[in-house]
Amino acid sequence: MNTTSLRGIGTIVTVVTFFYAAFAMAQEQPSQYVTVDCMKSTAPDYAEIETELWQPMHQQRVDQGRIESWALYRVLYGERTGCDFYTVTTFAGAEQLDADPAIDEVFAVVYPNRDLEQAMARTWESREHRATHLWLMVDHVAVTTHRYVVVNKMFARDPDLYQRMETRVFKPGHQALAESGHRSGWAMYELVTPLGSSIPYNYMTVDFMNDLNPVPMAEALMKAHPDRDLDALEDLLQLRDQISSETWVLVAATQKGSAVEKK
Repeated sequence: MNTTSLRGIGTIVTVVTFFYAAFAMAQEQPSQYVTVDCMKSTAPDYAEIETELWQPMHQQRVDQGRIESWALYRVLYGERTGCDFYTVTTFAGAEQLDADPAIDEVFAVVYPNRDLEQAMARTWESREHRATHLWLMVDHVAVTTHRYVVVNKMFARDPDLYQRMETRVFKPGHQALAESGHRSGWAMYELVTPLGSSIPYNYMTVDFMNDLNPVPMAEALMKAHPDRDLDALEDLLQLRDQISSETWVLVAATQKGSAVEKK
């Protein structure tokens, strides 16, 4: 690593006080937890079952304040052997995360004339639920309407230094991309569970977008850091290993404040 790169890292280390002050302010808001469920479809109508049967129930959970949001994504580019769909559920704080999902109560409200066991049997026939990961949001650029997400899983040996790099160096670049219309948002998450030697990553960043055109990341970084050397910024990427990158397409999602039609 050259001396310019060392100066770049030194600059990050000097902002530790500012970083923790900003983090403390962010902690005044409820922490956002995200569960990501890996689904392997076993029937051609799996997505229809999620959108026609389960989406209204998740919308009811949003309306009742049980969850913050729910979305279904299909893997567009990436490994589909294990998971070809993902459901993503967000929770505003630990209290919401730990609350009883009360699926039977929600089902009775949304489908008062239908049988829960039959609905569950139809669901089990359509997919295999293979894994659930719990993530904690570390930082983000406000997410707006999007069609695609690029999910990047990272391993950082020094979590504190890596978080500072993403927050202080690269987040402003993502903000510039959002302001120029090249992105619909960005978020960074830390893995809560599962953990262990069998899990090769401990962080995830997500790029939200409406098209898959290349983005001018270098230009955005220079706009955000006009006094910094671009080579030094790129050298900071050595602070993490990028384990994987996949592109998912949004299939369905809940909305805030939307009424649920009973069936």
